[in-house]
Amino acid sequence: MRFISIFFIFFVFLSQTVFAEGPMVQNSQNQVAELSQTVKSLQETVKQLQLTVQSQNEVLQQQNIRIAGLEQSKTSPQQTGAVVPVSASTTRGISQGFNPDIGMVGSVVGKLTESKEDQEGNNSIALKELELNVGHVVDPFSRADAVISFNDAIGDQNANIEEAYYTRWGLPLGFTGQIGKFRSKIGKQNLLHSHQLDTVDYPLVIRDFFGEEGLASSGARLSNMIPNPWDQAIEITGEILRGNNGTSFSGISRRPIFNSHVKTYFDLPSDANAEVGWTTLFGDENPDTIYVDDSGNTVVIHHLEGQTRYGVKVYGADLTIHMPLPEGKKLKWQNELYFQNRTNRVHPNDKPWGFYTLLDYRFSEKFSTGVRFDYVQPLDVFGNPRETTSISPYLTFWQSEYADFRLQYSHTGPENSTGKVNNELFLKTNFLIGAHKHPVE
Repeated sequence: MRFISIFFIFFVFLSQTVFAEGPMVQNSQNQVAELSQTVKSLQETVKQLQLTVQSQNEVLQQQNIRIAGLEQSKTSPQQTGAVVPVSASTTRGISQGFNPDIGMVGSVVGKLTESKEDQEGNNSIALKELELNVGHVVDPFSRADAVISFNDAIGDQNANIEEAYYTRWGLPLGFTGQIGKFRSKIGKQNLLHSHQLDTVDYPLVIRDFFGEEGLASSGARLSNMIPNPWDQAIEITGEILRGNNGTSFSGISRRPIFNSHVKTYFDLPSDANAEVGWTTLFGDENPDTIYVDDSGNTVVIHHLEGQTRYGVKVYGADLTIHMPLPEGKKLKWQNELYFQNRTNRVHPNDKPWGFYTLLDYRFSEKFSTGVRFDYVQPLDVFGNPRETTSISPYLTFWQSEYADFRLQYSHTGPENSTGKVNNELFLKTNFLIGAHKHPVE
């Protein structure tokens, strides 16, 4: 009986102790969790500080290498007569400091079409383009960039210098200059390489007026911001380009193309913004001389030196509106319109014009969709109708910053009364490795 009483008293005491310690244990666990979170935060802070210190050490190391190189040049063998050895680590550090940024971009396109023509890429999968990008600062005042592209076109496999130019900033009056080969600053989409487009291909008006992938040519460019009493951002650009490129012009290198472009920006309600631009180009035509000889034969003479100085005038306007939406969504509306004033001695259409309008909706981090409508009166249209229209809806999957996939359908009307409607389906893949820098649009 005494044993049972003692056991009962011990059980009651133990139960009270356990229940009393319950809240204390819970409080201790909460404190331990808070301490653990604090320790993790401190560890992350220390890690960031270590990375910062490491970065600063690398900068100091590069500066020390440059200082050592300068001091060595002051005490060169030509001045002292002594042979000063350079360590392998110093040489390696200097070379690494001046290594260029290198990147590669590939674009693969699959295409199904109703067209019966045996054109490149029809009803096949092909490497549309492989770009090699190389660029680096030359010195504190300038930079050099180059874009070299390759393709596996069946008829004409080649390597092409898409761009290679030298940029010098800090010129008198605040100008920035470029010389070399570059994509001309015409509107918005002509500046972009094909993998930068929202769609699989360039708009019809760009292809017909400036070339299948727009206008890129060797030349010189100056750009600057225009001061004004309204404190409005206004950029002006002037270019002189070699005349051998661009379907609207002479194709003669010695006959230059002159281009000017002005753009400005506006803030709109709801954090939206608008960019407005204007483009003017002047260039030469190169019409053939046609006459009938004494025997009644028609003779055609193609002039290699170019004709009708500044006979081609191209005017363009562009408008782009960016609108941020809730939950990180974005909406873009982009438009470009072009009009030509020329003779009909080279192309049948003396006053062709065209435009496109594009609506792009980024509805999630991984997906965007949109549609582009094209209208153009082609340079070489014959008969009626005198225009071509196209509508191209698309869907893009952004796998990451370095890879994306795009599905696009295009319905294109005939160019003339004998043409046929063409329906096309595209699947395009873009992938990127390494560094990749293009100028801001």
